[in-house]
Parts: sequence; C-alpha cells; structure tokens
Amino acid sequence: MSTEMTKYVDYVKSISGKILLGCDGFVDETYEIVEVRKSQTDYTAMKQLKQFGELLVARADGGVGLELVPKRRCEGGFGINTGRIAAILGIKPVLPGLYGSAAIDPAFLEFEDNCELISLGDPALTIALEFGDGKVLMSNLEAVSNLKWEDFEAQFGAKGVKEMFAGVDILGLGYWSLTADFDNLFRGFMSQYEDSAPPRRMFFDFADIKKKSSEAFMESLELIKPYNSKIPLTFSLNEHEVLELFSRIGVAAPKLEPQAVAAALTLAREKIGFDELVVHTPEFAAASSAVDGEAYALQDRQENVVRLAGAGDSFNGGYLCASLGDLPLKERLVMANAATAFFVTHATGPTKEQLIAQIEKATDK
Repeated sequence: MSTEMTKYVDYVKSISGKILLGCDGFVDETYEIVEVRKSQTDYTAMKQLKQFGELLVARADGGVGLELVPKRRCEGGFGINTGRIAAILGIKPVLPGLYGSAAIDPAFLEFEDNCELISLGDPALTIALEFGDGKVLMSNLEAVSNLKWEDFEAQFGAKGVKEMFAGVDILGLGYWSLTADFDNLFRGFMSQYEDSAPPRRMFFDFADIKKKSSEAFMESLELIKPYNSKIPLTFSLNEHEVLELFSRIGVAAPKLEPQAVAAALTLAREKIGFDELVVHTPEFAAASSAVDGEAYALQDRQENVVRLAGAGDSFNGGYLCASLGDLPLKERLVMANAATAFFVTHATGPTKEQLIAQIEKATDK
C-alpha cells in the first residue's frame, strides 16, 4: 500500500466522535419523466435536465402534460442525508428533526439502528424529478417552516436539550433557505454552549440562497459571524450557490476552475468572517481555511449514476467525518469526494472498506 493511501486507511479505520445535525426532515417522492413510450412496459426516460427546461420554454404559452414514473419514496433533508455517511462509517449521529409524530415514517426506518433519530413531528414532502445530470426538487415546506427552537424546549425540557447537545464534536445546521425560523434555531443551538465546552466545529449548508432576499441573507451572516471566534465555522456550497454568495457579498465571480475558485473563496471567507468556505462541484471540490490555506481535489466524473438527490449532502457528510480528526484540508476534500462518488453510484453511503477503496480509485488524492 502506498504512503499516500496509508494516511487515509489509518484515519478511516480509527474515526470517531459525536456529530449532531439539525433540524429538518423530508420524505422525497422521486420520479422520472417519460420522454417516449413505446408500450406499457417499454419507455425512454428524459435524460437531461436541459431537455425538461427546453420543453417548458417551448410550451410556455400553452400547457405541458407529462407522464411520471415513480422511482422511489425515501428519506430526505440535510440531517438524514448528511448523517447517513457518518452512520454507515460507524459514527452514530444525533439527528433531531421531523421523522414522524405518531411513529417514525417508513422512509426513515433504516436509520433507526445506526442514527439517534429524535423526532419533533411529521416530515415535509418533496417531489423530486430526477434526470441523468440533475434534478428538480419541489417541496411543501409547511412542516419545516413551522419548526421553532421552542419546540425543542417544549418537547425535551431544558435538561434534555442540554444532554442532547453535550459533548458534541461537530454541530451542523442545514437548509437556511428552506427553514423560516433558521436564525432562532441557530440562537437556540448556540445557547447550549454559553456555560459549557463548545463543539470543535460548526457546519452550515444554507441550500439555495437565491431563494431568500439579500437582506435576510446578510442578516443571518451578521448573526452567525461573531460566533466564529468561539466555534470555528464551516460553510459549504455547490457551484451555483457559491456564485450567488460571491455576487451578494461583492466578490468577482471566478472561472469555475479549482485554483481560481479556491482563491475567490479566500476573499469571500475573509469578508463574511467564517473559518472555512468549501465548494463542491461535479468536477472538483475546493476550500479556503483560515488555518490550512487553500486546497482543491479533482473529482472523477462517475458513470452508471443511480441517484443524484442527496449527492451534495453526501459530500458534506464525508467532509464532516474527515473533520473529526487532523486530516489536512486537501485530504478532507478527497474523502468528501469519495463519499459522493460512492453515493451517486450506489444510492447509499460507503462502509469504511468501501470508502477506502473509493479513495484508492481517485486520480487526485
């Protein structure tokens, strides 16, 4: 085994820590669109998201009728999709969220044994249209929008909440753009560490920031920024979200090339006052860290893709797990890329052995 791989093997085999991720929960009903149907059992699915967009534009002055074929009904959301990677690697993440009120929804049952599911109510619903190169997600956000920090306190009491947040190594909060009370949830999370040891890191996935106004976005950043001195903050984005971030904070959009993006991330990170900014794209991942500087890792395009919904969350899950120890920044990106590559080709997270094998296959490690 190469020296290069030994560091990953040693790390993955000994990985440990406590991860708490909140605070959402979706059931995803995923469909593909029939492009051409030849018979009752023989049809061709629409393969490209661009085809769907072009069809909508072409018929914009009339109507569009589509046939949907169900692919799966499954779990969705930041907490469960990000936590999956940690769970399969043997780290039992704590996941407060919306998984069912009377009982755990069947979509989440596979996670009962390897995750600590703490349910605050029924999940939201997402209708996902999946293509070979992307997806369209349409969500009924009522359940998530109604979720408030007070729900935590009412359901578990001050002592129960304190115990839930105690000893956390990495704390994550996701989907700012989909969560109406995100800022107060963040305040509630932070209130648990006013007189106790804070996590080693806090992680954010804001999701599609274009969905909310620049005013609301900047207010949230200003709220979060002062906590970076107490808990180092990591902010993860995809290639579309990072360009929106650059636009909103006045950083010139770079070419979507690894070195250029990493350099722009440094400018953005210094402006918003976060410890780390990370971006993941289909071709590469890049990051800027106040401690580790800039890094990037090229990502091999995967063939035989079976699931794209949850790919970004899988990257985040891999990155969180890589952040539990002392891996350098480049290696954290490599490990996150490997988790993503395995997920999109297997529709689940990798075991330790599978993650090691996926890293070994990577051309950039």
